[in-house]
Amino acid sequence: MTARSEMVHAYLETLGLSDQALDLLFLNNLIARHVATFAFSSVGCQLGDDLPLDFESLYQRIVVRRRGGYCFEQNGLLYEILSELGFSPTLYLARVIYNQDIHPGLTHRITIVEFDGQRYVLDVGFGPRGPRIAVPLSGVELNDRDTHYRIAEVRPGEYHMQVIQDGEYYSLYRFEWCRYGQADCELGHFYSHKHPDAAFVNNLVVSLIHENETRSLRNLEYWVMSQSENQVTKIGGSKQLRDIVVGELGVQITEDESRQLFERLGRRLER
Repeated sequence: MTARSEMVHAYLETLGLSDQALDLLFLNNLIARHVATFAFSSVGCQLGDDLPLDFESLYQRIVVRRRGGYCFEQNGLLYEILSELGFSPTLYLARVIYNQDIHPGLTHRITIVEFDGQRYVLDVGFGPRGPRIAVPLSGVELNDRDTHYRIAEVRPGEYHMQVIQDGEYYSLYRFEWCRYGQADCELGHFYSHKHPDAAFVNNLVVSLIHENETRSLRNLEYWVMSQSENQVTKIGGSKQLRDIVVGELGVQITEDESRQLFERLGRRLER
């Protein structure tokens, strides 16, 4: 067994998927269990960690050390896993637009897989609003936990990942049929975790999406959201922050790192 196959085997064992047939049900289970186990997180960006995008580094950081990661990390790991399993995934970059007619940079990474003649978007790196299922490019609307997802071709060759919000379709991000490679990911990744205006440089975000609830930390507010209610907790100290990040969201940080994060957030809020 090669080092790559060993990492894939350990990843699947962690998610309890070692013995499943490699079909659409497997892909849906893979997404759902990934986003419930490996946190979407900007902890590394906030603490100034080195964040290389090679497979072994991603595996060690996300699966072994449980530091979480954002789209270039989480979907980069997923891409490598799917490649090793024989799914022949294709990477695409997207623009996060939140239902606005704007043209931001290519700061989101997704994965497309073709299965039984149908193409699907797999995205384990969009945070609390991301889909827990493979979303077909056919435009068919799918429901997951009372959230409706679809991919719409809004303009010729321009595709939007959409959810229904307040009774209307709401575009989370858009992508186009272009050829992308690892060099493009490195550029988007560098901006996202180094540029002073980047969202992940300026905000601490950590989230897990479970079957019955979504847990989401943004700076010093911690939300637990379910179909029946939303609960929000204001964080008042570094110990409370660490208890939530480690105990509720599964991202491993030390006491000293928690102090750094809390002090940094406090300074930012005072501006």
